[in-house]
Amino acid sequence: MPDSKIELERMYTVPLSRAWIAPRYRRTSRAVNVLKEFAERHMKSSEIKIDSELNETLWKRGITKPPRRITVKMTKDEDGLVTISLPELEEEEAEAKSVEPEKEEEKISTGLESSKQEDVENSAESQQTETVNVPDKKTKQPSTKSTKKIKRQKKSE
Repeated sequence: MPDSKIELERMYTVPLSRAWIAPRYRRTSRAVNVLKEFAERHMKSSEIKIDSELNETLWKRGITKPPRRITVKMTKDEDGLVTISLPELEEEEAEAKSVEPEKEEEKISTGLESSKQEDVENSAESQQTETVNVPDKKTKQPSTKSTKKIKRQKKSE
């Protein structure tokens, strides 16, 4: 494609819901055909090529569960060949998402986490629980099924 000039470039959100009418074992194959039919109708060309990344995205969840809709970029060159690919925006968003968790880790390491842990330890010390066996009514013996928990607060000295 570097040799030929791009004549037309458009972004579409393609509904793939018609693929779900097909039997389970044909759904993703049908989704690929729906995508090609959509490209033929909107880009006015019969020569359609699907990018490998887009194909992997369609097949990611297997043959029985293709996506319900997908946003794609369609480019038509001067020879009439339409190439369908994923938009470049998704790659930039993925990079931005991978940067955000690093910032969160920095916030946690600043000391906020240690103060939260101290609060949890203090509250755990103030509320201790004891397990008391309650005798069964019929056998008058302690039952393992029925137990009561009694909360006992620490007495302040």
